[in-house]
Amino acid sequence: MSRALAPDLSPLPTAVGATCACGVWAAWAWRSARAGNYRRGEEHGSSRWATAREISRFADQSDPRQNIILTRRCALAMSRQDHDRRFERTRNVLVIGGPGSGKSRGFVEPNLMQMNASYFVTDPKGTVAVHVRGLLEDGGYEVRVFDTIDPSRSDRYNPISYLRSESDIIRFADCLVLNTTDPKARSNDPFWEAAEKLLYTALVAYLVYHCPERDRTIPGMLTLLGLAEARDDDESFRSPLDLLFDEIETGMRCISAPTAPGGDPRAYDEGGGVRWVRVSDPRSPEEDFALGRYRAFRTAAGKTLKSIIVSCNARLAPLAVEEARRLLSADDLSIDRMGERGERRALFAVMSDTNRTYSFLHAVLMWQALDLLCDRALSEHGGSLPTPVSFILDEFANIGRMPDVEKSMAVVRSRNISISPVLQSVAQLKGAYGDDAQTIVDCCDTVLFLGGKSTETNKVIAESVGKETVTAVSESDTRGASPGWSSSRQASERDLIQAAEVGRLDRRKAIVLIAGADPFLDEKYDKTMHPSYRRMVELGRGAE
Repeated sequence: MSRALAPDLSPLPTAVGATCACGVWAAWAWRSARAGNYRRGEEHGSSRWATAREISRFADQSDPRQNIILTRRCALAMSRQDHDRRFERTRNVLVIGGPGSGKSRGFVEPNLMQMNASYFVTDPKGTVAVHVRGLLEDGGYEVRVFDTIDPSRSDRYNPISYLRSESDIIRFADCLVLNTTDPKARSNDPFWEAAEKLLYTALVAYLVYHCPERDRTIPGMLTLLGLAEARDDDESFRSPLDLLFDEIETGMRCISAPTAPGGDPRAYDEGGGVRWVRVSDPRSPEEDFALGRYRAFRTAAGKTLKSIIVSCNARLAPLAVEEARRLLSADDLSIDRMGERGERRALFAVMSDTNRTYSFLHAVLMWQALDLLCDRALSEHGGSLPTPVSFILDEFANIGRMPDVEKSMAVVRSRNISISPVLQSVAQLKGAYGDDAQTIVDCCDTVLFLGGKSTETNKVIAESVGKETVTAVSESDTRGASPGWSSSRQASERDLIQAAEVGRLDRRKAIVLIAGADPFLDEKYDKTMHPSYRRMVELGRGAE
């Protein structure tokens, strides 16, 4: 029994068994040595151009009117009923294109023809308003135009009429100073700008809290500023503006009284011909916002005050001309109503692209519209406006600087607001917003590149498109005493489109970059493709 179970140790079976065992071990060792995470064909990059079918998933297929038009075959849904997060993106679109690349013809005007939102449009030269206004009005839109090229054709805008709180007034003064200060001439000493802000804040607060509604205008602020005066050699001098704020603090007003016997010892003209009457309860600087700001401003010495007042008058000099006073004397725009239920409004901000004298007014208008609509969404509508509002901001970097726009762009999606900055180059944005420029770019889920020659922009686009893996073939041909020839193939990396190739992009083509999707190369959209184009031509000058 034990003899039958004994192993066979004859040479041949033993050799075969040992060979098999060694073979298994060698195979295991070879496989272990070559173990790794292999991505065949993607060793150096996996970028590729998306197909039209893949990119079409981001659009609203059931209703093409409810899309943001990007290119001929690419669009972005205004909202998704299925809430599929794979294809749901913010509606912020960054449009980049050099002069003549079709920013207005291929993006701005086609999306206005969609008529799927209320619109705030910056319009250099005013051509977009001329082309599209008739179509929008025919579609039930209330159209307003704020025109600083030809103020006689403009609706009026009164920024002070929208100020409700102390923080509103402070931010208005900040925006005003920010956009009337040349960045190249900005002083390292913040005192002068801070002092000017104090005076503007005091004047506007006085209008808002102490004046009738008809006086709460920019011309009203200029009138108050004209009452300000300071003297180098007389610290006790009281200007007419000082007397207005003294009235708040004392509750007493100095009035004309020609028959007053003996005059009043508290008067400033030898006490003759005036008397004091009580008009209100006295208030301290802590109780009255306008008075507190003015007293803080008034702490400077007479010579310093005089310099500040001169600087304020110089800064606001463009607003003192008659046409500007008329433009700012009342408000016809109702920018706070743009997102209300059932509203269909379009506001065109028409500014010169060569004369920047009144650019700061457009920056204030943009900031105030965005600020008001975000606040109204929270206070009146539970966080989201009933009607979507689209800001299409052509020449975004040349208009002026909107305070905290990078923070606003990060949250506007939830307010049912979208912002589409339109630029000529990335460098242009950096010049206007500095370190905040990258944040603005990051807040745009979609980039539409229409072409241009900016080297920096072309590099950014090439890097954003990414790299692909290509097969590089190397050949060697040796001549001489020992001739020979060899060939090798190996994987290598290459930009899917190099910066130089971006610069040579066919003028009919555009590149679309959507967050989380492969880049898409397509033909540009042209407004003549839109179903409403013929109607627009009939109603205006849309063919130009």
